[in-house]
Amino acid sequence: MGKGAMRSCATARDAIETKLVAFALVLASVLAGAAAILAGSAGPAEALPSYARQTGQPCAACHTAFPELTPFGRRFKIGGYTMQSGDWTGPPVAAMYMAGFTHTNSDQDAPPAPGLHTNDNLVSQQVSGFIAGRLIGNVGSFIQITGAPSSGAPNNVFVDASDVRYADTLKLFGQDTIWGIDVNNTPTVEDPWNTTPSFGWPQISSTVAPAFAPPLTHLESGYGQIVGGAGVYGFWNDMLYGAVTFYKGLPVPVLQAFNDGNSTTDALSNVAPYWRVALEPHWGPHYLMVGTFGMYGQITPGRQYGYGTDNYLDVGFDSQYQYDGDQYSLTVKLTDILEWQKLNATYGLGGSTNLDNTLNSFKANASFVWDHTYSIGFGYFNITGSSDCNIYGSPAAPCLSDGLGAFENSYRASPQGDGLILDLAYIPFAHGAPGPYDYTTWNARIGIQFTEYLHLYGGSNNFDGSFLGGTHNASGNNSVFAYAWLAF
Repeated sequence: MGKGAMRSCATARDAIETKLVAFALVLASVLAGAAAILAGSAGPAEALPSYARQTGQPCAACHTAFPELTPFGRRFKIGGYTMQSGDWTGPPVAAMYMAGFTHTNSDQDAPPAPGLHTNDNLVSQQVSGFIAGRLIGNVGSFIQITGAPSSGAPNNVFVDASDVRYADTLKLFGQDTIWGIDVNNTPTVEDPWNTTPSFGWPQISSTVAPAFAPPLTHLESGYGQIVGGAGVYGFWNDMLYGAVTFYKGLPVPVLQAFNDGNSTTDALSNVAPYWRVALEPHWGPHYLMVGTFGMYGQITPGRQYGYGTDNYLDVGFDSQYQYDGDQYSLTVKLTDILEWQKLNATYGLGGSTNLDNTLNSFKANASFVWDHTYSIGFGYFNITGSSDCNIYGSPAAPCLSDGLGAFENSYRASPQGDGLILDLAYIPFAHGAPGPYDYTTWNARIGIQFTEYLHLYGGSNNFDGSFLGGTHNASGNNSVFAYAWLAF
């Protein structure tokens, strides 16, 4: 074996060892936190009250700590949001409000939005309205219209990640099977596990920090609300789940009508396939899922035609273990998304140094929830990939950026970044609110989240070579985020 191959094997081995160590640390940290909660508690987005009104069930039936789903919640979603057992006869509508206070280790170079400060911002970061529940017969929905007051944009109301589905049952090879048709505008929004991008942990984060963050794969950040897709799915024998969806880019008039884009928004040029397979065997309250998902999309960046397309192949592998007990739950999740990029258009436009790049997004996290009321979650994230001067390089980098790059943040021209997240939350109304304000009326999650960046863009201090300090060091972007998440 040559030295180059040996170095490659060693690098791959080091990456695997790093992920295994991270997973072990995540699990150990959450178990330690769980033990602390148990010691002190020895006594006795889907997280929408419209679903509780429809089913007659408290939010705790579908969620460990909302919006993370229980086994029952996953099956309610697979069944098309149509199960009814409550006495509610009104429309399936709900609303949500998120407020947050964010403090970062260092002040940002400039306020993150008009009217805000360079640090210590208290904002109303999201207001949403929903049509969520059974619409008619076997058709149900999760349709979200969102306003983002903290964005500073004059018109900040848009159609958010949504899906509408038809679901029914049949016998397949002698086993009960749920099958359905799903239409949505964001790949993975329809997925019932919290390991795929749309509802991956943490499901809430600050919208005004950090100033710098590592890049994400296209499946995580590039398709949301600018595409439309339709597909079929099935859940066989309460164990095997499969789905295939085909997406097409939304035309400019539709993007403008939904306030999701305009004539310079990236265009999905092909009929892009998305696939999902997951196996979830279970024994009593123990549920183990192993799966894979992926998508292949051809993107015309900025709708600048004549240079070909950027082609992205994303392949994800995920796993989840969940203990769903009466008194407490434990959920451990792993997700690894590998992306291969063929940047024909970006390279032709001078925006990338390489024609071919890779990106790898790895996440490991676990959460412990006592009585659906007290939650502690801990996670590790790691981004690695090809070095590219024009995409990631800073003006101070040895391979000078030409100014067309999307980030221009790295002295090493590297996307590499990793960090830790700790989330503590109190969900007071999972079993029902006092007086007339019961679980069919509202829900709440009050929490605090700590994020620590170990590396950003291939470095820890002065990662862009600017010597500006502050948030140009990885630790300067560390944040404390206190939030209130209310649903009505």
